Amino acid sequence: MNFPSNGRAYEARWAAVLIMISGGFRKSFRGKSVARKMKTCLRCFGAVVLCVALLHGVARAGAPSVVKFDPEHLLLLDRRVVDRVENAELRVTVPEKHPRNPLFVPDKPWENATNNFYPNVIWDEKASLWRLWYKDVLADADCIAKMDGPSTVHGVGWYLLYAESSDGLAWERPALGLHAFGGDFANNIVARDCPNVGVALDPLNADPARRFRMLFDVGLGKPRVCFSGDGLHWGPEEEPKGFAGSQGDTHNNAFFDQRTGKWIWFTKMYLGERLISRLESDDFVNWRSSGVVLRSGIDEGRSTQTYALTVFPYANGYLGYLMLYHIGSGRRVDVELAWSSDSVHWERVAPGQPFLANGPAGSYDSGCIYAQAGPAVVKDGRISVYYGGSPTQHLGWKRSGSMCVASVPEDGFAYFAPKDPAQPAVVYTASLRPGADELRVHSEGGVRVAREELGQGNFRLKLTLDSDAKVYGIRGASLVDEAWKPKPEAPWHPLPAKRGPLALDFAEGDHGWKGVDAIEHLAGESCVRVSRGKGLRPIASGQPLPGNWMADFGGRGLTIRARLRAPEGRGGARIEVFAREVAQWYFETSSTVGSDWAWFEAPLDYGWTDAEAAAAGWVRTQSAFGWRDTLRNAGKVVVMQGTAGSSSFFDMAELMLVPR
Repeated sequence: MNFPSNGRAYEARWAAVLIMISGGFRKSFRGKSVARKMKTCLRCFGAVVLCVALLHGVARAGAPSVVKFDPEHLLLLDRRVVDRVENAELRVTVPEKHPRNPLFVPDKPWENATNNFYPNVIWDEKASLWRLWYKDVLADADCIAKMDGPSTVHGVGWYLLYAESSDGLAWERPALGLHAFGGDFANNIVARDCPNVGVALDPLNADPARRFRMLFDVGLGKPRVCFSGDGLHWGPEEEPKGFAGSQGDTHNNAFFDQRTGKWIWFTKMYLGERLISRLESDDFVNWRSSGVVLRSGIDEGRSTQTYALTVFPYANGYLGYLMLYHIGSGRRVDVELAWSSDSVHWERVAPGQPFLANGPAGSYDSGCIYAQAGPAVVKDGRISVYYGGSPTQHLGWKRSGSMCVASVPEDGFAYFAPKDPAQPAVVYTASLRPGADELRVHSEGGVRVAREELGQGNFRLKLTLDSDAKVYGIRGASLVDEAWKPKPEAPWHPLPAKRGPLALDFAEGDHGWKGVDAIEHLAGESCVRVSRGKGLRPIASGQPLPGNWMADFGGRGLTIRARLRAPEGRGGARIEVFAREVAQWYFETSSTVGSDWAWFEAPLDYGWTDAEAAAAGWVRTQSAFGWRDTLRNAGKVVVMQGTAGSSSFFDMAELMLVPR
């Protein structure tokens, strides 16, 4: 495993070379004429220049470098790059955790609880240093009292701590003298009162006083930013605009996207569960939200939730370390790998398979792992992935994480390999366009590369894999079609009709339906009354037939029908279908629910695409799954009044699911 090393090896080489040259120089001068001494000087000078060039080349070759966006650098984990495969499968790499982990532990008096750690790691080429900013929570009252002016957010104190390293392994926490703790300024505190903080570096260095940018939040919908010229001395906090009240409370992280010329910020959106949200800005002050861009799967439900996504440009797209909070299995946090072609549409590379997995019980990272924010940096053919590792679960303030590191080969986040090593395996790429540099396939093991011309200068590659092969990426070519495409859906074919309508008659009872705020059975009226106070819309919900409606009913679709009245006579009817009980699509009728009983209908087809469902009047909520996935996992049905207006109560006499 190759991790960044310090400069001592190069210093030793320099010393040896200079001693050798000086010794040879003295010997060459003995007994020589002036002319011959001049020639000897020129030869020695040439040798020195050659050695300097060679050693400088060695040093540069081994220096860390940030991997940037490059349209002629392709990863095979990108679905746009691979057209089809034969006996080959995509596998996520298991990073190698360094044997020196943890690299340092929180053992300073002010490091009261570094719980999630939230490491922000940057290779600062200007300073030739690895630089780290990490989170510190002061959970104990005696520690809060020692702050230079006690202050709490969410009932605890907050510090941003700093460390640096020349080799990425040995980290120093310098005594900066910026903030006092217990009256002592000898500590590594650079900022305070800044929860969930991320630190970003402006690669353009357009304003030296704003070269470093801090982003954090002091509550949902309450973001803050600060600026610094050196990453240590921070200016006053400012409040950026454009955030929703549900965004924040996680590892906020941002980067300048040189592809689009915009700053991009990733944070959490809380809509009854934790979801990943994205925003973008031209000036780091005014932001526009893209809404929810990634969430857990239907089968995971709320037992596994997407807690944070730390994103960085890589090759011709974007990668992200996705922290998953396993509420239903020990409140652990581990890390998956996610990718995007445009930073808006995201997919998990291998859902359910960790990229950075928790260690064995009781080990330094057995409870929680939070991967770094910051760009990918390659050194000696490998990429370091820093993370905060904790033996404790995600529960309560008083828990600590330590600084850890793992590594993967350059481009080696995921790879294609033979599914059955005993059989031939082939990967066919999509249509490619020649690049400016020589075409190279980045792989390990035996891979045979054949180029198939497609006309107009375009081509594709046929990669034949030996049993030991791993294929990571391609350099020196760009995609002919770079557009994001949704993951192909399996073809849908209608099944024969299997049953007639399902009808719920509320004359005899409420059939287990619930009401917000209340539901009451009106026996004399043969209905239920759903009511709510404070001018809010009353809501009725139940599970008429949970399961796969496509298979259970058959046919092409069905119509959800509800017989309603609202004596106050305001607003239309809104009918919602949830994927189990997690997220929903809804349909609003144009007619008003009045004082007389009337039927209100929401028709649907099973085979609609998301776009076709939207065109038919169904609205996908921010957290919803796809249309067909929702109907294959239909659960809760909700009936309420529409957004145009509502009454304090409405009555429901019947609800029907009628096959079509």
